Amino acid sequence: MTRRELFTALAPVYLSVFLFVAGNSALTVLIPVYLSEHGHLSNAQIGLVVGAFGLSSLVARLPVGMAYTARRGNTFLLAGGLLNAAAYALLPLVHGAAAFAALMALNGIGWSIATTAQLALLVARPPGGVSTAAAMGWFSGATGLGNMAAGLLGGVIADTVGLRTTFFVLAVTPVVGALLMVRNVRASDVLAAQAEHHRGSWRLLARMPLAVWAGVLVMFFINGLNALQNTFYPVLAVAAGLSLTQIGAASSLRSWASSSSRFGSGPLFQRFDPAGLTLPLVVLGTFATAAIPSVIGTFALQVPLFLFTGLSRGLLRVTGSADAFDSMDQDRGHGLTSALLYGGLDLGKIVLPVVGGVVAHAWGIATMLRIVPLGLLVLYLALALPARRRAAISAV
Repeated sequence: MTRRELFTALAPVYLSVFLFVAGNSALTVLIPVYLSEHGHLSNAQIGLVVGAFGLSSLVARLPVGMAYTARRGNTFLLAGGLLNAAAYALLPLVHGAAAFAALMALNGIGWSIATTAQLALLVARPPGGVSTAAAMGWFSGATGLGNMAAGLLGGVIADTVGLRTTFFVLAVTPVVGALLMVRNVRASDVLAAQAEHHRGSWRLLARMPLAVWAGVLVMFFINGLNALQNTFYPVLAVAAGLSLTQIGAASSLRSWASSSSRFGSGPLFQRFDPAGLTLPLVVLGTFATAAIPSVIGTFALQVPLFLFTGLSRGLLRVTGSADAFDSMDQDRGHGLTSALLYGGLDLGKIVLPVVGGVVAHAWGIATMLRIVPLGLLVLYLALALPARRRAAISAV
C-alpha cells in the first residue's frame, strides 16, 4: 500500500476520533462558565452537574460492552453520537441544576456508547490493514490532538459566535464523527461480522484472558499515577520550596512527553513490533514516580523523571491496549474489551487519588508516592507474568 493509499484509509477514521474527543473536551471547558454565567448555579451545583457526565459514563461502560457485537457496532456508534449531539444542543435550552445534570448524564451515556463502539470497530478492522499496535498508536495520537485542540477550538468559537451558539456548533462534531467512521466500515466487514461467534456476555466476561485484565490494570495505572501526581505533587513541591512556575513546568513536561510519544507511536509501530514493551514501560513509570520524593528539593533532577513518566504514560496507552486486544479471538469480545479498558482509565483517575489520600494521611505524601506505584507494579506482575506464560505455551 502506497503512502497516499494509507493516508486515504487512515484519515477519515482518525478524523472521526479527533472530532469526538475535541467536541467533548471543548464542552468540558465551556460548560462550567455557562453554568455559572447563564445557569446561575452555585459552585457546589456546578460540581454535581459536571460530575454527572463521568458517573454516567462509567456506569454505562460495562452494559454497553456486554451488549456490543460487531454487527451492532455502526448502530451503537451512530446512537452514541446522536445522544451526544442532543445533549450538546439542548444545554442552552434548559434551566435548573436538575435539567443540566440530566443532559450531562445523557452526554456521558452517549459518550460511553460511541467511544466503546468506535474503539472496538477500529481494532476489529484496522484501517489500511495496519497492526493493532499501529492502529492504537494513531488512535492515541488523534485522541491527544483532540484534547490539545479542544480548549482553543471551544474558546475561539465562543468568542466568535457567543457561548450559547457554540453548543449548537459543537453538536455537529459527534454526528460528523460517527458518519465518517460508519462510512469507512466496508460492507464486507459487516458481512464478516455476521459469522461472529458470540458467547453469553457474562460467560465471556468470566473467561476474559489474563492479558485483558492486565491491560485494564495498565489503563488504571497510567491514569491513576497521573492523577496522583496532579493531586499530591504540587503540595509536596510547595512544601519543599519550589515555585508555582516550576510545578507548572513539571506538569507541562510530563504532558509534552506523553503527547509527543502518542503522536509518534502510530508510524513507529507500523515499522516495529511493540511486543514486550509494556512491562519495561510499567517499570519505568513506577520507579520514575517513586523517585520524585527523593529529589523533591531539586527541580533540575525532577525534569528527567517527569519526562520518563510522560513517556511511559503515552506509550502504555498504546501497548497496554494492543496487548489486550491481541489476546482476544478475532471479532469476539472487542466491544467488552474496549469497555473494560475505558473503565480502567475512568476508575484510575477516580479511585487512586482517594487511595493516595488515605495512605498519605497515614504516612505522608512522600511515602505514599513511593509505595502506591510499587503496589500497582506488584499487582501488574501478578497478572502479566502468568498471561505471558500462557501466551508462550499457546504459541508453541
